[in-house]
This record gives sequence, C-alpha cells and structure tokens, in this order.
Amino acid sequence: MNFEKDIYEQNGLKIDRNRVLTYSQLNCPLECRYCFVDDLNFNQKRKVAYLTQEQQGLLEKLPEEVKLIMLGCDTEFFQSKQAALAILRKLLALRKDVSVITKFWLPQSFLEKVEEIANEFSRNGNILVVSVSLPCMNSAKIWESGAPRPEKRIKTLQLAHLLGLKNLVAMRPLLPSVCNAELEEIICATKDFCAGYYSGPLYLKSLDLLTAEERALFAIETIQPHWMPEGNAFYRVERMGQAEELAQLLNKYGKPLFEGAAEGIEYLKRNL
Repeated sequence: MNFEKDIYEQNGLKIDRNRVLTYSQLNCPLECRYCFVDDLNFNQKRKVAYLTQEQQGLLEKLPEEVKLIMLGCDTEFFQSKQAALAILRKLLALRKDVSVITKFWLPQSFLEKVEEIANEFSRNGNILVVSVSLPCMNSAKIWESGAPRPEKRIKTLQLAHLLGLKNLVAMRPLLPSVCNAELEEIICATKDFCAGYYSGPLYLKSLDLLTAEERALFAIETIQPHWMPEGNAFYRVERMGQAEELAQLLNKYGKPLFEGAAEGIEYLKRNL
C-alpha cells in the first residue's frame, strides 16, 4: 500500500486515510492572500487538464477502503463549468463519494445540472457534496479581493440548498484576525442553507502577511499538513481559543462543526 501511495502522490493524488485529495497544478484565478497553492512543491500552470489521464486511471484503481474523492484542493474547481460537469460525470462510474468546494457565484441553471449529477450519485448509493468557502465577510476585501463577494457565494449556497444539493460551509482557513462578530455574521447568513460547517487553521509559507504584533499574539508552529503532498512544511497560525469560540457560536445556532469535509460528509450520509 505504501508503494501504491507513492505512485498516487507522484501523480498529484494524496491518499489520506479513507480519502484521496486531487492536486491538478491548474492555476486558481482568485489569488486569495492566504492561499498556499503557489508555495507547494510543484508549479501551478495555466491551460492544463484538471484531471490528467494518469490521474483518472489511478482513481479507477483506488483501494476499496478509499471511499471519498476530494476535488479542488489546489484550484477553483468550477472555473471551467463544462469541464467540471464532465469530470463529475466520469467519476460516477467509480462509485465513490465526491466532495467539491467553490468560491464562485453559480447560477441556478448550472446548479440544476450539478443536482442532476448528484441524483445519479445517490442512485449509485453515493453522495456528491458541494461546499461553499466563506471564511470572512467584511475582511474579504483584505483576504479575498479577487474572489466573488461573500454575498454572491451565499446566494450560490442558497440556490444549491433550494435545489436539494447537499451543502456544507467551509469557514477555512479560520483566519486568526477575524473577530467573533464576523464569524457569527457568516453563520447567521448561511445556517438555513447548509447541513453544517468545517474549519481548520491558517497555513502560511511566510509570516510576512502578519504584523509583528500578530506574530507575538498568535500561536505559530511549523508543520507538514497530513493532507498535503510530502515535502511541504508550512507555518500553522492560530489564535488560541478561536476554534472553541467558533464551536460555541455554532452550538448557539444548533449547527455542527466538523474537523473537515470528510467528517461532514460522513454526517450527511448518516442523516440522509
């Protein structure tokens, strides 16, 4: 199995427990300040396939214990809508659960096509889950100036929910500079349109984004994230107690907080 994992990783597929994360090397157009993609140990490119033929062939040979395919780990999955739909249709035959994440504004006409594919996943006994990334509101102009406005992403989430898609909200990364009032604003705007939330720390290759005061205030640790390809050491940056405060806020509104999308998907499958 270790040998097989090496082959997968050499081709941009990271097997982590019961899931596989896909890394495409396809440039993300959004250029969020906190994005770690350009600091990974492979170069991002333009006009490359989201899934290569080699990756697709390896996905067809996944071990039985790998139940979940996570798309969009190093790019915006829906930047080419037609290509995204084609990939999802191809993955249907693998009879695995699939997770995608987006910051895009997606119109109802497109989401209806995604819902049709989600229904096919369901008929196969699997689940397709769409997460909307929303780590900040007012702070978006600082951290995510190239991404669609939070209000547009919330509209995507609302439309997807009304169509019957299974949705999660990714409050990831949990930005240590974002106050609890802003986190609560996100929750209040999205709680009626999703099954739950997941979050995780901020990872930075350089601490230049932080002021000297923030570096002194935040907990900073050098770590190799287990879900990234090997050889990628990053600074993990956290405000002590913030994750617990987020959990308390979500508990206030009766919404669950998951460690990651995989845990959220397991929750959704149990509660279908």
